[in-house]
Amino acid sequence: MTNQVAQQQNQVAQKEKQNAFVTQVAKKIEDMKQQGQINLPDNYSAVNALQAAYFTLTEVSFSDKTALIDKVTPESVAFALQDMAIQGLSVAKKQGYFVPYGNKLQFLRSYHGTQAVLKRLHGVKDIWANVIWKGEEFEVEYNERGQLAFKGHKVNWKAATGKKEDIEGAYCIIEREDGTQFLTVMTMDEILTAWSTAKTQNVQNKYPQEMAKRTVINRASKAFINTSDDSDLLIDAVNRSTENEFEPTVKDMGDIEEVKREIEQNANTEEIDIQEPPTPVQDADYVEVPQQEQQQASFADGPGF
Repeated sequence: MTNQVAQQQNQVAQKEKQNAFVTQVAKKIEDMKQQGQINLPDNYSAVNALQAAYFTLTEVSFSDKTALIDKVTPESVAFALQDMAIQGLSVAKKQGYFVPYGNKLQFLRSYHGTQAVLKRLHGVKDIWANVIWKGEEFEVEYNERGQLAFKGHKVNWKAATGKKEDIEGAYCIIEREDGTQFLTVMTMDEILTAWSTAKTQNVQNKYPQEMAKRTVINRASKAFINTSDDSDLLIDAVNRSTENEFEPTVKDMGDIEEVKREIEQNANTEEIDIQEPPTPVQDADYVEVPQQEQQQASFADGPGF
């Protein structure tokens, strides 16, 4: 009976700690909105997204019986959650995930997250990517402005074997509201070079098609986002989420989870300082994107890309 009471008290303490942490980060996000530093979509609930993310961080890994939040600093957790919320993203919808680098936590976007962010930027209508398989015909040309442009892609559905060695390349097209399209093409050699910088290549080997699309989308978005006139705070968060481009394996995601003990010691006694820019910056002009119903995310479901 004593153990049961202790367990209940621990659960209550954990819930209070979670609420305090989420509330603190959510307040920072709300302050940024009030000061004109960010402009989130009307149908985005930062509190709900933060709660779902915090729940994910506290999930215990089956391999080492440790939660991700127990392996990183509270400050890095706060910054990672902030980066997610500034971009209007949610891990519950597979728009990103959390990865530790040393004892620092970082939020990384999935390619679905990158698509969502780009669609919210001023002037962006759509973004899509495709893989070019061996045996398919892919044509590009230079337009009248000397820019590489898409000409055609003759698809052979039988060529889509799902094997890495059968991929010849991938391309991404970003379309602006005025109809202008920006094409980014990567050969498989370029993609493999990018993958070679990853911590592990198990995910690339397991999901080569989706990872190839993710790689070319990230390359296209970097150039596009850094020339955008949207909020500097948003752009900074976007760039931080792309710094370490490739995620580890699903197993590593479970293993990669030092914050819990520190939060237990400090969460109710000191405030985590989340720095802000010295002056307000220009609002981002978002295009509203319908959101699907949130559901709990689990690394066991796959990388989410």
